[in-house]
Amino acid sequence: MMTHACGCHAHVTERSAEPITSELTVSDVAHRYPGSLDTLMEMGINHCCGAHLTLREAAASAGVTVEALLEALNRTAAAKP
Repeated sequence: MMTHACGCHAHVTERSAEPITSELTVSDVAHRYPGSLDTLMEMGINHCCGAHLTLREAAASAGVTVEALLEALNRTAAAKP
């Protein structure tokens, strides 16, 4: 289990081969895709308080486009073993 700077104990519980879409929640992505938490944090998305938000909602809240968020997350997911 990995502890992040925010104190959460987020960890990947499953590995998904499916592409990341805007309808997934922040929590879904954090638990299915290795490395996604770092990308979410870099994009200004709080994976603790915003876990229930869809990626579309989280992107809007963080002031980034959903397209930029999905591109970054899918790039990260593809790069992780």
